[in-house]
Amino acid sequence: MGMVGNAEVVRTLERIADLLEVRGENAFKVRAYRLAALQVENLGAELSELAASDGLQGITGFGPAIAAKVEELVTTGRLGYLERLEAEVPVSLLEICTLGGVGPRTAHMLWKHAGIDSLDALEAAARCGALAGLPRMGARTVENILRALDRRSGETRPRRRPREEVAPLADALLEALRGLASAGRVEVAGSFRRGRPTVGDLDLLVATDRPAELLAGFAALPAVERVLLRGDTKCSVHADGGMQVDCRAVAAAQFGAAWQYFTGSQAHNIRLRGLALRAGLTLNEYGVFSIDGGERLGGATEDEVYALLGLRWIPPAEREGGDEVDAARLPESQGAAAPARFTFEGPAARVDPAPLHPVGH
Repeated sequence: MGMVGNAEVVRTLERIADLLEVRGENAFKVRAYRLAALQVENLGAELSELAASDGLQGITGFGPAIAAKVEELVTTGRLGYLERLEAEVPVSLLEICTLGGVGPRTAHMLWKHAGIDSLDALEAAARCGALAGLPRMGARTVENILRALDRRSGETRPRRRPREEVAPLADALLEALRGLASAGRVEVAGSFRRGRPTVGDLDLLVATDRPAELLAGFAALPAVERVLLRGDTKCSVHADGGMQVDCRAVAAAQFGAAWQYFTGSQAHNIRLRGLALRAGLTLNEYGVFSIDGGERLGGATEDEVYALLGLRWIPPAEREGGDEVDAARLPESQGAAAPARFTFEGPAARVDPAPLHPVGH
């Protein structure tokens, strides 16, 4: 059985079509990918099974080139052609196409003629009058773009939802991710883990040694409505009526440092980084390092991260940048002054006080 399901293939083919159109490719090539996506959507069988029996070229609308690309995607979990396209065409150009009145051809023109490759760049150019004089950019068109940007800035502020409304989605996604063969430990981070009463978006963290496969599997989960971005270590999607969910793939040895970092809060993390620097250390999502030689001292578990800074583990609900760091200081003999004395055996069994996010396996 392949790693990638039909839904992810549809999204990939559509994304290729969008990128080709923005790049200025001919309409026939773009249309071929859109038709192929449509065929996959209406297919009664799993592509991974057809690929295993050399049946992909028999699908209507699949020429040899598209069949080969789909086979690569369903059997390896990635597609070199898409990665090359994404390296060549700024993915932020696709955001411009979501703006009312700006299609792929206009996005191509803005990119090639004015170097505009993101919504921020488009807004800056529109507001300072730099769009005037560009092809197809009359006064009315510029006015329409500004109006669409104003509407969008009102819409894109994420709605904060009550925690209890988000909990079922968090539980469902954790369970689904734990079911993926490429997933090790799976946990929730961010404000949800800190027990905040309202949540703007969800942050999920997965330990894996196969990040591309893991993120492809996440993007294809039934709860996912739209893939916003998929990189080497992070995939952002909309789920459950437009809620943004960020899934990050990290190495098991970095899991504790990443979980601490992405749980936040920002104020808490700033306090920790200050403490680390004063102890001759640096702290980031990859681990705790000595400033002098850059040697990595730890980061597999949160306990390890806090102990290397001379602190006991701090419950997520307390990590808001108040006096929790001072209150957690260990006696001098155990603290960051002597990190070499610490030995840690395996992930610490750490259960958060909140019952909504059990510890991963």
